[in-house]
Amino acid sequence: MPMPAHPPKNPASPFASFAGHHVGIRVPDYEAAKAWYVEMLDFRVLQEWPYGDLKLAYLSPANDDDFHVEILAGPVPFPKEVVDDLEVSLRHGGYQHICVHVDSVDAARAELLRRGVDLIGEPFEIEDISRRLAFFRDPWGNMIELSETLPGAGA
Repeated sequence: MPMPAHPPKNPASPFASFAGHHVGIRVPDYEAAKAWYVEMLDFRVLQEWPYGDLKLAYLSPANDDDFHVEILAGPVPFPKEVVDDLEVSLRHGGYQHICVHVDSVDAARAELLRRGVDLIGEPFEIEDISRRLAFFRDPWGNMIELSETLPGAGA
């Protein structure tokens, strides 16, 4: 089943300028996090700066200048639980994952496996949203979703 058409835009909204920009990921080790996102996912370092006791950076995907992952690094006094199962992760409140679009979930997943990235479960399809999905995580347990548009979506 293809996704339905988007509802009409609302340019009169006081929030009409809202658009996605970045997601922040809290990690304990700046250099390790920066290296992992650059080496494992081919992200590019856009900007680096300090904030109090933390080190921060905007990282951009290999071929996208509009979306950033912001790493915020320094001691983490309350680390989150790392789970090995997508279903278990859905039981927790708050941040659950970030999602990146890919042309092929299977090709991206194969490359992640080749690079030694921690894959979570097997790919699956959700017809209601016309997507093939798969999950993996960074070394600190932050989950990332791969999303591929199924053939015929939007038809």
